[in-house]
Amino acid sequence: MLMFNKHALRTGVVVATVLGISFTSCKNDDNDTPTPPPARTKTFDLKGTGADKDTKVGNIVLTENTDSSVNVVLNLTKNTKDAAHKIYLIAGTPTAVTTDTLYQGGFQGTGNALKVDLFTKVKTIKVSKPGGIQKDTAFKYNNALAIASHLKVLKGADTLAIGLFGKNN
Repeated sequence: MLMFNKHALRTGVVVATVLGISFTSCKNDDNDTPTPPPARTKTFDLKGTGADKDTKVGNIVLTENTDSSVNVVLNLTKNTKDAAHKIYLIAGTPTAVTTDTLYQGGFQGTGNALKVDLFTKVKTIKVSKPGGIQKDTAFKYNNALAIASHLKVLKGADTLAIGLFGKNN
């Protein structure tokens, strides 16, 4: 009987050791959240016109969110204080303009650097076509980069800033 107890004790220690190693090496995957990929971002420069045609006066920043939506932000280094400014994001290049308007908006000038949110958390946009027709268009990160377009900022009839956006770059 004494011999049986010695083997049982040894067997119990071995089993406990194996189980302990097994349980400690298991990983609970339910509590681990995968690290989201870093947000993709692309910046497009805006230049002035006339004497400022080679001067950077701002940029447009396209950023992808974790839910695949995008943000498009206009940053200007200058504008005219207390003046109404118009913003147009139009398909095509400045020399080969189409009639499709991707965004139309405006802001009141501050005279200082200014940030304008053009799109926030969007996946689709309404593109204005000739004749007042609007068409829903996918506008996720890759879609936005695939659309050849340009942005203009106007104060009255004067173009304050202009730059290419999307496929043109």
